Amino acid sequence: MAGKVSTRGGVSSLAMRRGLCLAVPGLLLALGSAGAAQANLTITPTFDSTITGSSDKTTIETDINNAISFYNNNFINPITVSIYFTTATPPGVSGNYLGASQSSFYNTSYDNYKAALGSNANNDTVAQTAYNHLSSGNQPTSDSVLTGMKVTAPDLRVLCFSGAVANQTAANGNQYDGIIYLNSTYLSGFGGGGNYSPTRVIQHEVDEVLGIGGAGSQLNNVFNNQDSTNSIGPMDLFRYAAAGKASFTTSGTASSYFSIDGGTTPVVSFNQNPSQPTTMGDFGDWGASTTIGSTTTTNNYVQNAFSDSSAGTPIALTSPEGIALQAIGYDTPVPEVSTLALFGVALVGLVLLPRKRRPSAPAKGLDPA
Repeated sequence: MAGKVSTRGGVSSLAMRRGLCLAVPGLLLALGSAGAAQANLTITPTFDSTITGSSDKTTIETDINNAISFYNNNFINPITVSIYFTTATPPGVSGNYLGASQSSFYNTSYDNYKAALGSNANNDTVAQTAYNHLSSGNQPTSDSVLTGMKVTAPDLRVLCFSGAVANQTAANGNQYDGIIYLNSTYLSGFGGGGNYSPTRVIQHEVDEVLGIGGAGSQLNNVFNNQDSTNSIGPMDLFRYAAAGKASFTTSGTASSYFSIDGGTTPVVSFNQNPSQPTTMGDFGDWGASTTIGSTTTTNNYVQNAFSDSSAGTPIALTSPEGIALQAIGYDTPVPEVSTLALFGVALVGLVLLPRKRRPSAPAKGLDPA
């Protein structure tokens, strides 16, 4: 739901690429994709002792591996994302939660991030549309209050930033791109008698480590007075109140939605619930319903800020989560055709149990060299 952990780190040179990123002294170069073997994004899970020592070890590990297979099978960015999984209680968390996550964050300039999105967008319909409409969204510029971008390390790496390394220290002393906490009390098959889908909770948190959902917006940090840099996240670039009208407010009476075409077509509503830090949903997660014209649709998507125990709509390349990942740089093997037509009615789900609370800390980092 809220309060992503951010730690220090530097991001060096930006690479403009059309294929694999090659590191050379002080810089990244682009390797043309012609003739190159296709490599996929690889999420590598590490299971801590709360999982490996559990009598439900096999079920839990299988659920995690099945959940991350969507990303490994559908995105071709040649990077490895390290995630540490645990069923321990997250630090600083109170109340009911299904899952929680900590992500590695870095600061960079809007101009550099925008240029990287443009370089990456050539072969993906969603990415092209999103990039072509950036001028309508929130823009950190020299004449605005907003000053830059705060982005997760995996998203920066898919866009060929060098130096965006994992920086979250897990209980075993090693560093990972993200740490994901799963509440075994509520998850089916995790030993606590729960009936919530572990796949959906795992994917909700993986999305955040990759850079969307709560980790894709800085509005929670703004709401909790934890953002001294006046930065925004990647999903804030696509947050609208109306066609051509960007939204960057924590007001509970506001309405905002995710759109990749300048606000003309709502994909899904954003959560706009500014409750107290222990109960609030992430502003970067989806809201409870989406209105398009005179039609309001209520659905249950993976990235809902709040969830019930129903099966819900699975994640897909054409679900709001898949669209969001493509918009911020995650590439698919074949460009999705007529994407906007595929989600003319969009989405979100029932509000019952808060999905998670993450501990929070001020974000720090270095601009690209």
